Amino acid sequence: MEAIKKKMQMLKLDKENALDRAEQAEAEQKQVEEKSKQLEDELLGMQKKLKGTEDELDKYLEALKDAQEKLEVAEKKAADVSISYCPWAAEPKTIG
Repeated sequence: MEAIKKKMQMLKLDKENALDRAEQAEAEQKQVEEKSKQLEDELLGMQKKLKGTEDELDKYLEALKDAQEKLEVAEKKAADVSISYCPWAAEPKTIG
């Protein structure tokens, strides 16, 4: 009879320990889920910021391309003017 009581006490203690571990595991799981949610939100914010930065980069690259094209046109015009102007000629050529 004493052995049965001792076995019952051991089983009860095992049950309490198992319940404690289960509660601790649930609390840890909740913390991990909260951290995961926080990181997902942070990632979403960074993705939005990256998208905005990429859009801004595209805008500046397009502006740079336009400026380079205008510069090429201006340099070509300047080269044409300097070629068409000859200080040794009797009359300077006029560009049309």
